Amino acid sequence: MIKEIPKYERPREKLLLNGVKSLSNSELLAIIIKSGTKGKSAIEIANEILNNINSLKDLKDMELLELIKVKGLGEVKAMEIIASIELGKRIILEKTYRKELRSAKEIFEEYKHDLKYDVEHFIALYFDNKCHLICKKELFVGDNKVLLVKPNEIFKYALKIGSQAVVVIHNHPSGDPTPSNQDILFTKSLVKMARATEIVLLDHIIIGDDYYSFNENNKIVWYNIFGDKNETKKWKIRHGICR
Repeated sequence: MIKEIPKYERPREKLLLNGVKSLSNSELLAIIIKSGTKGKSAIEIANEILNNINSLKDLKDMELLELIKVKGLGEVKAMEIIASIELGKRIILEKTYRKELRSAKEIFEEYKHDLKYDVEHFIALYFDNKCHLICKKELFVGDNKVLLVKPNEIFKYALKIGSQAVVVIHNHPSGDPTPSNQDILFTKSLVKMARATEIVLLDHIIIGDDYYSFNENNKIVWYNIFGDKNETKKWKIRHGICR
């Protein structure tokens, strides 16, 4: 129980003495939970929640009903956790919302250091119709031989958050950004899905020591219906990814 832990090691006291960064994930969660139940401390409840997910990122997608199933969490405590997570998500969203990235080069400069890995990482950037970044989402991490991202998952999430345009990015650990045959086929499937959902695929960018932009190399053409249903305009973005 918390009472049996030395006072200086208890989450709240530890925060006061050493600051919030000194706390583990379970200790942070235990502070939100506040108190345990008979025979089960707040830290034990927090650990049970974290042990039931693959990574901390999964916590942000947990539903109220999932949390209530954890023994020791009632509806009120579960709602407090959900509310805390949602507040954190909104803080991040507000921080990034006005960020503008208007070319493949700008995106490369922004993310080249974040994608220096020995394995492939795949992320999607979601924009509104004024090219303001509203969300960055990591979709897949794998080895350098296979990339298992489903196009429908990318655009399904865009619909969920109200995004109207998407840029997808992945790295080549070798440093050579030249697209593979698999990258080319994957981009074609992205274009097909973009047309089906009417969400704009602005670019697919491969990052290595330099970058490769499918858009800058005229490999992405997106068609949209504007105004009259019989009037089709070709949206072919070159130097700026939004107009």
